[in-house]
Amino acid sequence: MHVAVIDVGKPGKNLGWAIVGSNPASGTDLDEAIDEISDRISRGPVALGFEAPLYVPMRSAAGDLTKARSGECVGGVNRPYSASAGSTVLVIATVVVPYVLRALRSAAPVSIATMDYRSFFSAPAGVLFFEAFVTNQKKSHDARHVEDAELAAMHLLAMLEERRPLESAICEPECLNLLGAMMLRTGWTSDLSVLDDQCLVVRPPVGTL
Repeated sequence: MHVAVIDVGKPGKNLGWAIVGSNPASGTDLDEAIDEISDRISRGPVALGFEAPLYVPMRSAAGDLTKARSGECVGGVNRPYSASAGSTVLVIATVVVPYVLRALRSAAPVSIATMDYRSFFSAPAGVLFFEAFVTNQKKSHDARHVEDAELAAMHLLAMLEERRPLESAICEPECLNLLGAMMLRTGWTSDLSVLDDQCLVVRPPVGTL
């Protein structure tokens, strides 16, 4: 199985991607990422994450609407989805992610996809879509967006290989799932329940290389 992550940003400026597994690859060109991920999907199961907020909480009190999702503010790091950086990349993701999903659907028209990570990893098949959350990391080279993507992908792959308990880094049972909406819009599912399902959020430990 391959794990791929796209660090969402403006194509050609601040976007990076990485694929880890038996046939790794990385870069900064979005169309190249699509080609490489399509190739891995043709070979076997792929877990594909996007480094951007992809589901938002549904709250019952007006004063709580823009508060951080549960799990975003840990270890002294305060990175709510609604802050300037989070909200900016969320908006960019609404055009970048559907572009990727539509292209992948065209390349793999009969492949199946899910956000149910527990069932996917118990019997990997098709594609798992998830959210990556990378923040406050040390940097070892200038290609920080490629490195962020690789950190998230390697973290998930290591958890799987070491059989560590796999839990989402963020928990918001009452939510609006934007990733689910994008899956519906690009033909990856027809199940409306994806709109209020949580997805897996993979967050490497703060300060890792």
